[in-house]
Amino acid sequence: MKDRLLNVWRDEMAKVNKFPWMTRLQSGDFQINHYKGFLLETYHHAGLNPQIQAFATLYFKDNPRDMIGMFYRHAISEIGHDLLALNDLKSLGENTEKLQHTRPLPSTAAFNAFALMQIQLGTPVSYLGYLFHLEFLPTQQGRVHIDRLKSLGIPDSALTFLEEHATVDIGHNKLMDRYIEHFVTDEKTFEDVAYATRCSCHLHYNMLAGAFENGAAIF
Repeated sequence: MKDRLLNVWRDEMAKVNKFPWMTRLQSGDFQINHYKGFLLETYHHAGLNPQIQAFATLYFKDNPRDMIGMFYRHAISEIGHDLLALNDLKSLGENTEKLQHTRPLPSTAAFNAFALMQIQLGTPVSYLGYLFHLEFLPTQQGRVHIDRLKSLGIPDSALTFLEEHATVDIGHNKLMDRYIEHFVTDEKTFEDVAYATRCSCHLHYNMLAGAFENGAAIF
């Protein structure tokens, strides 16, 4: 099931990577202020993810204790990653005292809200599609994006969020194997998770597009 889901994700990301902002990043038509916008919205988005992951366990059928313990340890390891993005902004000379009191863009709020909607109103296990996207994106594509950003003159001291996830999420990919093996045991569940994976690819792009545009406007 994991390999099938990875193929779903790769197929969808192949479409997303042809969207305007992704082609701009790939071609080098990208500025540091766009990256600053990414960091600000990532700060807002990543700050909620540990709580959302823990919240999902409330809806798991039959109280699978081993999986719940694994989910909580995974969630705990994500706490504070939003501060990496904030510190990257500080490294780029921005006033983070002010920025941490801003509100997320609508596209950022929508991406977080999608995960909550899947947990509460959809099939709770379909949350794994959202998590799958977030954990596999850094390991599959993160290093390429880091190298592109370095070529634009962004220093290592302002790349800690991306570097952390390109490295740590290799272990989290293995956790996804365990989650999928336990929860995704029939075709209906697979289709629910695959749908959430596809949606997450597009919603994340919407968040990034909004972040890049906002970065150019406010920094």
